[in-house]
Amino acid sequence: MDTTATVEALVGRGSRLTARYLQSESFGDPLVSGIAAQSLLLAALLGCLAWVYDNWEFGAVAVLVVGVRVLLVPYILRRQIRAFRWRAREIHASQRVTGHALAAVALAIVGWFVFQQTLAPSLPAVPGVALPFVLLLEGLLMLATRRNTLVQVIGYLEEENAIVYAAALFALGFPLFIEVVVFLDVLGVVLVAIILSIQRDVTGLPEAEILEELSG
Repeated sequence: MDTTATVEALVGRGSRLTARYLQSESFGDPLVSGIAAQSLLLAALLGCLAWVYDNWEFGAVAVLVVGVRVLLVPYILRRQIRAFRWRAREIHASQRVTGHALAAVALAIVGWFVFQQTLAPSLPAVPGVALPFVLLLEGLLMLATRRNTLVQVIGYLEEENAIVYAAALFALGFPLFIEVVVFLDVLGVVLVAIILSIQRDVTGLPEAEILEELSG
């Protein structure tokens, strides 16, 4: 159990760091790498739980997370970036990413406080129980505040990670765990393909063709 607690603590810290990184980044490749790293941390937690509890469902979900969220979806996103010769920076993002990062910190603090006052008393006393809730809020923040299609897809994937993270903390013996994760992953792949394809068909590029000039 000490090993599990250590892994949960490391994954919790890593998820917070990757969430802040995603909020403060505006280039496509680093964003894809960030969400892949966050998903890999989640897979490590699931693998640890599978080993500690001798639960094949956690192991299957860990393999699924690695296959879909660490390898397949980032591969699709990077192909989109390369195919359209898009240097994948959100237009005019340099004026906004600092504000987004600060808003993410404020939202995390407020979200943690609200969670502790409302949901925490009715849930089991699990270390880091508020982290999936905070991660979900940060994914919603990306969806609500960012204009770039690719960044919004990253926000959706972060929300999926938050849901699976919460399930990993509470889903021991939950019979639909694998089915829920499979559904989320299939939905995520379909949305990634459809959303980026529609954006391509309408504009010729995933975003406007005028790229922001880099300022030193």
